[in-house]
Amino acid sequence: MNEAVKNSIAQIALMFPFSMLRGNRRYPPFLPFYHVVGNEKLPYINSYRVRTAAEFEKELDYFLRFFEPVSLKNILEKHDNRKMHLSFDDGLVECYSIIAPILKRKGIPATFFVSPGFVDNKKMFHRFKRSILENEGVLDKGGKKYFFYEEGELDQLAAKHGIDFAQYKPYMNMEQLHSLHSDGFLIGGHSMAHPEMWKLNEEEQFSQVENTMQWVEEHFHPGVKAFAFPFTDDGLPQSLFARLKKSGIVDATFGTAGLKPDSESINYQRVPVELRNWRVQKTLHFEYFYYFVRSLTGKNEVKH
Repeated sequence: MNEAVKNSIAQIALMFPFSMLRGNRRYPPFLPFYHVVGNEKLPYINSYRVRTAAEFEKELDYFLRFFEPVSLKNILEKHDNRKMHLSFDDGLVECYSIIAPILKRKGIPATFFVSPGFVDNKKMFHRFKRSILENEGVLDKGGKKYFFYEEGELDQLAAKHGIDFAQYKPYMNMEQLHSLHSDGFLIGGHSMAHPEMWKLNEEEQFSQVENTMQWVEEHFHPGVKAFAFPFTDDGLPQSLFARLKKSGIVDATFGTAGLKPDSESINYQRVPVELRNWRVQKTLHFEYFYYFVRSLTGKNEVKH
């Protein structure tokens, strides 16, 4: 379905009060997620609009009108249409400096999904490198995407034009992550260095999860072993989930397909709030209305 059609559906959804859209029907857990919040332009992010702290607080307040924020453990143990769990991907430093203080003030639990390879700014996400080069005029915006195995080309382009990626420090360090953990937030895994998982074979996919979760367990001993697939879980085979479930290295995994049930019992779908640059009201109404419409045809489940 193209974006114009989705926008039309969202406009229809906004005609209904949210309480009517949710009703007494059983829905999957409401799991909204963000990446970052910031009051200044971040030169390494081009693929979504960064909310300011004030905008983020307003969006949280809207969610809190309809949902009780609870821990991920609570979500996994007991279904309740009126509870939500918030999460953040990539482990950016604003999670510590801006997001966590707001969440603590409002009493909102959250999970921060991080990639060990980026902690302490040891490496940088290849998409961030591409965005920097686009902002510097080295690459055309909207041009070649570049995948994780092509980041050497990005490094060469940066060196050729005198651009030092090391001057950018987008990620949290270990001290900051331990501070979040001490404050009661959950630290989860997000792959070692954010590859496109669908381009890996199954053994490599499993290793990404296993190695990441071993690192998380070693440093944080989380009450829930949670892993969010980088980019998407689309294209990942059922056999991978069966192996993950049998291994016990995760309690739950997460995709980004929106408000949808999943054919795999350990896999949950989250709602990407930043995806379309819609107002949060529009996103929320769309997700629930679209779920209801698709449920009438039995086509709202994510299958692997």
